[in-house]
Amino acid sequence: MELVAWLIRVLFRALSLFPQQRKIVLLSRQAARPFDFSLIEPELARRFPNHRIVWSCVATIGEMSVPLMLQQLWHVATADLCLVDGYVPAVSLPRRHRALVVQEWHALGAIKKFGYQSLDTAAGRSTHAASALRMHRGYDFVIAGMPGAVEAFSEAFDVPREKIVPLGLPRIDYLCSDALASARARRFARADKALKEAFFTYPDASSCARTVLYAPTFRKGNDDPQWLEHAVLALCSALSGTSTRLVVAEHPLDGVHECARALGTPVAFMRGVPTIDLLHTADYVITDYSTVAFEAGFAGRPTLFYVPDIEEYRVSPGLNIDPLRELSTISFTDAHELAEVLLGARPYDAEAFSAFMDASSQGVREGSITRIVDALEDALARPKMLESA
Repeated sequence: MELVAWLIRVLFRALSLFPQQRKIVLLSRQAARPFDFSLIEPELARRFPNHRIVWSCVATIGEMSVPLMLQQLWHVATADLCLVDGYVPAVSLPRRHRALVVQEWHALGAIKKFGYQSLDTAAGRSTHAASALRMHRGYDFVIAGMPGAVEAFSEAFDVPREKIVPLGLPRIDYLCSDALASARARRFARADKALKEAFFTYPDASSCARTVLYAPTFRKGNDDPQWLEHAVLALCSALSGTSTRLVVAEHPLDGVHECARALGTPVAFMRGVPTIDLLHTADYVITDYSTVAFEAGFAGRPTLFYVPDIEEYRVSPGLNIDPLRELSTISFTDAHELAEVLLGARPYDAEAFSAFMDASSQGVREGSITRIVDALEDALARPKMLESA
């Protein structure tokens, strides 16, 4: 690991002998076309007309090839500005670079711990790996989605609080801005079509009284490798015979369909459809430790937390916000108790969720794209300090 890191630094120093170019590079290991990058690109092009905008992203999440690594090293070594949405080795492994490097993290906040907060847990990196790979080093500043995330981001990226700038993310504009209404309408129409096709085998699904979107977070190293199957079946059992259809976001669970059908709850698994575009279909959103809760809040959707494995999650990776303790009236470990809220047998505590959103966002709303590009423009106008990071 250390040898590879050293070779990358040597190659980067050689590439840095080439002149800088007027280019803005968007780098990611999260997706081929990260949503926030797509939203901000038009404004970058408008405000930086003399710069070329270059995309250098993985084809599939987490899959870094040697050619792509070399490409990213070249771009970071010769760019004016690099925008990343996660850990990118080409940015963090070199000890110095001329480009302005900005981390625009791919989530609005941090309910669960990550990065340096979760070192040496089953879900996190080892301290040795974080040091050898220089995890999250090299950023000039970090953009946070909301002010409530500043403390957690400071710990997770291991950077001073003053380097965390809570400007919002472009996805807030997508959810809230009238200027993006036509884009929303086009994407929502595609999501509606996909949802209709997914429920095709359930003739009565279209007449269900309510739609519930279940959008859990990704899990790594947890005790139960079939946690999602168990969670979905528990929810289907709790909602059986209640004229409710369940939409499960972003997870393939091919073996669960027939089990769910036997329980009497129509269920659709929406792999490939962005969760943000399914929010408008939901009467309720159920999540756990995912920041989709914040997106649901901006979209105005009632949200509940289903956390049957919270005791394990408190240990690995750990929690910045503990739903069961801090949002006790809308958080549940039992699917049947949660269903009582969905079905109206007990009231939904809208005030608790609203207070949670207010404390997290602290007034941040639409206008994130403009605020981010303003900050980039201002930072580029200042001399770059070539300090070790």
